[in-house]
Amino acid sequence: MAPEKQTGLDLDSLADGAVGRATRFPIYIDGLDELLEGGLPKGHVVLVAGPAGSMKSSITFNTLYRNTMENNLRCLYVSLEQNRSSLLDHMEGLGMGIGEVQERFNIWDLGLIRSSLLEGPTWMDAFKKDVEEYKERVGLDMLVIDSLPVLDIICKWEDPRAELFHLFEWFRELEITTLLISEMASDSRAYSRHDEDYLSDGIIILKMVEVDEVQVERRIRIVKMRATNHSMNNFNLIFDGGRFKITKVIGKHL
Repeated sequence: MAPEKQTGLDLDSLADGAVGRATRFPIYIDGLDELLEGGLPKGHVVLVAGPAGSMKSSITFNTLYRNTMENNLRCLYVSLEQNRSSLLDHMEGLGMGIGEVQERFNIWDLGLIRSSLLEGPTWMDAFKKDVEEYKERVGLDMLVIDSLPVLDIICKWEDPRAELFHLFEWFRELEITTLLISEMASDSRAYSRHDEDYLSDGIIILKMVEVDEVQVERRIRIVKMRATNHSMNNFNLIFDGGRFKITKVIGKHL
């Protein structure tokens, strides 16, 4: 078997940042990585929040897909809302078929995570064990959980804030760069239900803005990203030609 092609990111190298030095994984939104000093710092736990239709699943899937394709990272997408085949169909429609990289990019749904333990505290124990075994067997650099509200329902936490604190610390102990998807009402200023925004290392907000009676624009904003100097402005989020990119928002539309 021919050796894997080594491209893109050198995980042994460090990217210079204005506030420190850290290995960074690109998020693969053109223009946004430059604002993040190269991408997400390795090991960060990042909240991605927004309303339905704001492309939360698409941009996080794209981040894993492109890092697998271009940087040979080992990635796992955990879908608690869609089944695996439905998610794959949707992403293939956006040009992100994982056939070439399925040895390094896996997708789990509820049916693949200890299906006999679908709810209650034992589910989280089983999930953690599965992830730890997967990381030991295959390797794991980046993880997406889609979504936190569904995880809350499945686990039936009695003390969500304490449970989430321990979950976030578990991600960090495993040194997995993690993207956690959270639903956010379009008219809400709350990024989360249980203080996930305080626990997280970064917050990326997506929203839908009605520019006029016809036009609706998707917007993206980096609310916080530890160890990173970044803009807190809103930008238009565009998907074109199989790539995500940002553009400046025209002032009169704000």
